[in-house]
Amino acid sequence: MTQEEKFVVTELKPHRNYTFTVIVRSGQESTVLRRSLPVSSEFQTMESVPGMVSHFQPIDVQPSEIQFEWTLLASEQNGVIRKFTITFGLENSMHTQSKDFRAWETSGTIRGLQPGKTYIFKIQGETKIGYGREVTWKQKMPILAPPKPSSQVVPTEVCRTSTTIQIRFRKNYFSEVNGPITSYTVVVAEDESKNASGLEMPSWRDVQAYRVWPPYQVIEPYYPFKNSSVVDFTIGTEECEGKTSGYCNGALKDGTTYRVKIRAFTTPDKFTDTYYSFPIQTDRDTTPLVLGITIPAIIFATLFIGLVVYKKRRHIKRRTTDPRPADTLSIQDSAMETSRPIPLANFADHYRIMSADSDFRFSEEFEELKMVGREQSNSFADLPCNRPKNRFTNILPYDHSRFKLQPVDDEEGSDYINANYVPGWNSPREFIVTQGPLHSTRDDFWRMCWESNSRAIVMLTRCIEKGREKCDHYWPYDTMPVYYGDISVTTLNESRYPDWTVSEFIMARGDTQRVIRHFHFTTWPDFGVPNPPTTLVRFVRAFRERIAPEQRPIVVHCSAGVGRSGTFIALDRILQSLNHGADTVDIFGIVWGMRKERVWMVQTEQQYICIYQCLLAVLEGEDNQAPPREIHHNQGFEGKKNDSDSGVSSADFHTREKQR
Repeated sequence: MTQEEKFVVTELKPHRNYTFTVIVRSGQESTVLRRSLPVSSEFQTMESVPGMVSHFQPIDVQPSEIQFEWTLLASEQNGVIRKFTITFGLENSMHTQSKDFRAWETSGTIRGLQPGKTYIFKIQGETKIGYGREVTWKQKMPILAPPKPSSQVVPTEVCRTSTTIQIRFRKNYFSEVNGPITSYTVVVAEDESKNASGLEMPSWRDVQAYRVWPPYQVIEPYYPFKNSSVVDFTIGTEECEGKTSGYCNGALKDGTTYRVKIRAFTTPDKFTDTYYSFPIQTDRDTTPLVLGITIPAIIFATLFIGLVVYKKRRHIKRRTTDPRPADTLSIQDSAMETSRPIPLANFADHYRIMSADSDFRFSEEFEELKMVGREQSNSFADLPCNRPKNRFTNILPYDHSRFKLQPVDDEEGSDYINANYVPGWNSPREFIVTQGPLHSTRDDFWRMCWESNSRAIVMLTRCIEKGREKCDHYWPYDTMPVYYGDISVTTLNESRYPDWTVSEFIMARGDTQRVIRHFHFTTWPDFGVPNPPTTLVRFVRAFRERIAPEQRPIVVHCSAGVGRSGTFIALDRILQSLNHGADTVDIFGIVWGMRKERVWMVQTEQQYICIYQCLLAVLEGEDNQAPPREIHHNQGFEGKKNDSDSGVSSADFHTREKQR
């Protein structure tokens, strides 16, 4: 109550609506006071700066970014909020940055921060009057292990000796998004299937007790990229015999295949590995042994006695046998039968004999094939310009049977691809066996298909197996044409079955077009055999139902182009011989013949036995089940058959083929 005509009301809140009511009273206090009717009016206080944010804290913290949430109570807004601003900078640094968020947002992310660093974050609301009071949050950014590089990012071979391998790797193999890379080390394995993901790795000394070396760490972690973004490192350079602790870069075994990977650390306990490199084989040790005087004397005496005995026996033999021309066979060919036919009527008994005692006789017979063809030259494959085109350093095509591409101008090595002609049932050059194309050689692969006039490709590997690349995805992913060099490839259709996929592609070069079929067996493990083996029988028969004997050569590949490819070809030859009424089978001779054309055909004993098992199943009728039904036909492909630029369907192509 006041007698003043003006009255100031204090301690009101900014930007609030208030109602004021005035009542006038008259008269003396000693008499009855009279009251007027109340008169009311509404007023709004003016805006002010906002109050403090009452809730400001992170809800997700990553090495290089942080997400905050916040709350500004309505009672603290003090006006119309225009935006929120987060100001941030490194602790003890004068340099700051800021990021604005809209008035209705209650969370937001700050990116581009440095892992492992401590930042100060401050948030303020703003009205038209200005910014409110700051609320502060202090946060140290975490450091995590580097992200896993892609499967193509692996160390590469530079050179090798009988005890060392020099590799090359690059700084950009690992992203630093989770923290700066502080050190690197090298991991080597002869048997990469063993677990190698732990922080504590065996050393070179630790693996000496193993016949096949599991993964081991070569050196203490170090940082090699102070002056360059590319570094070469040589494995096997140290003498470790007297060293009893720590890691040691000891010598490798000669003639042995290794794989190498790089490990990168962001902190001493946070690391990530690349995938393993492609196999790298050390050279054979050809260092001559320093012999004593007595050893040559003993050898000389032994040879002399042997020569005397040999002449006596030869003299006796000449008197008791008719003379014959000199034998001109090589030592290997004269010492080994190259053909061992088995009557089909006795095949089951023969198989049981061979498989007795844990497949002992299979092991003996397969061992006899070990060196077949190995004396032949592969000089073109080992030229410096051609080495990068080989997926594996120990799988090189022989010169005499290699497929030769048409040379491109005067480019050295332009006629080279890792592929050989291999005989089949219908022709000595029925098959072209090649490695799974590399990304860098897939243009050459399609050039080979075109220049050989091949109408079928048999693929016996998946592109990625156990996390490792076995073959490039060298064909289109969809129905859009893709150019591989000057050859375009377009998918016509695709039919999927439980264990394989059959596709048809149009190959085009200039104005000429052809159809080529692609048979992709998808359930055959590397170095192993299909389970059950009869699956392979059904696949070979499904292949032969679509590909006539005169449609050759047929391109066959797995990963290396030796093990699974050789097994497929051997079974195809056997099944065709049965269809032509053969009463014997010569599995040993088939493999022997293939190995004279391409190294290591039918690579493992298990694959060799698989051929026997498949034939036994055929003879005993175990494979006589209905052919697999198609489980998926890509209608998207089919619907576009007649909509392609060429306006030619698959059926049109096959009609043209018959007219040629």
